[in-house]
Amino acid sequence: MKFVIAYDISNDKRRERVARVLLHFGERIQKSVFVAVLDQEQQSELKRELGVVLRHGDRVEWFPIDLRNPDTQLSWLSDPVCQQAVQTIE
Repeated sequence: MKFVIAYDISNDKRRERVARVLLHFGERIQKSVFVAVLDQEQQSELKRELGVVLRHGDRVEWFPIDLRNPDTQLSWLSDPVCQQAVQTIE
């Protein structure tokens, strides 16, 4: 299954450790956002490795991507003229 994984960690050392762990499992697409294709065993391994690093207040979110419809992409773009988000579906 394919996932988007994002994190919000205030401690610099832990944030760097989480990024190193995620680099072993997926591709960085933004500073704190990764995409990874993980089977059940890899998901369990990633959870174990992150569990060693994470502390109270750290946040890691996993979002599954629907591979049945891989060409669908949902984007939110900031429109500086009207100062509101614009939703696009490709």
